[in-house]
Amino acid sequence: MGKDVVVVLDGVTTVAEDAAVLGGTYAERLGKEIAVMAAAPGCDLRAVLAEAIARTARALNLGPRTVPGRSPQTTVAVGRWQEGRFEAAVIGDSPVVVIRSDGAVSVLTDDRVAALAARLPERQEQHGRLVTGAGRIGDDRHRELTRAIMRQMGGLVNRSGGYWIAGADPRAGREAFVRSWPLEEVTDILIATDGASAVVDKYGLLTWQEVATHSRVHGPDAVLDLVCAADDSDPHGHRWPRSKPSDDKTLAHLRPSS
Repeated sequence: MGKDVVVVLDGVTTVAEDAAVLGGTYAERLGKEIAVMAAAPGCDLRAVLAEAIARTARALNLGPRTVPGRSPQTTVAVGRWQEGRFEAAVIGDSPVVVIRSDGAVSVLTDDRVAALAARLPERQEQHGRLVTGAGRIGDDRHRELTRAIMRQMGGLVNRSGGYWIAGADPRAGREAFVRSWPLEEVTDILIATDGASAVVDKYGLLTWQEVATHSRVHGPDAVLDLVCAADDSDPHGHRWPRSKPSDDKTLAHLRPSS
């Protein structure tokens, strides 16, 4: 993270035991590339992401295409301050949330993965088993369905009509969602991984305004503690159906006016 650039990455779980590069290693390298390049005045964030992915893939000797389960992948959420504006870009399900001085909330998110997965019969069966109590997270059928979902989603990664994720293919950077806001109108910025954003969009325990207030008063870790407590209270996924009991959690809270 540079003075005027914030990057939040969430490495995707690597399925293959013999994977040469894990998601965390890839995310760390990519994050450094993005932070340096995005600080250049006037540069286009999509171009930055594409070039950062290309450089990282070369540095780690990745192949020309992301191989699901073998090549590393990560979500990307980047925000920066330049020329009186806050600009953000996202690839994958790590949202950037902007709260304005009038109380309005803008959420920049990439829901392509979720939308595609929700249509799969396996995901629908998995959800139904949890909601009805017929199954639980981690039972044999749940794991079978998770593997089937991952295989099918693997065929849709980094292609038109599918979804995009930072991996070995620089084209993913060009497919990022980008938005900007006048900095003078922004009071709070929240950048989260999906494990942290669950407190709003999955568990419904807080609104984004309440996340900002709670973080302002108690710190971002206090918000993450609420998510962890929710995870622990529903280990089988009956109240909040999901693929795994918990997920990695990162929350950055920024206040440009402070």
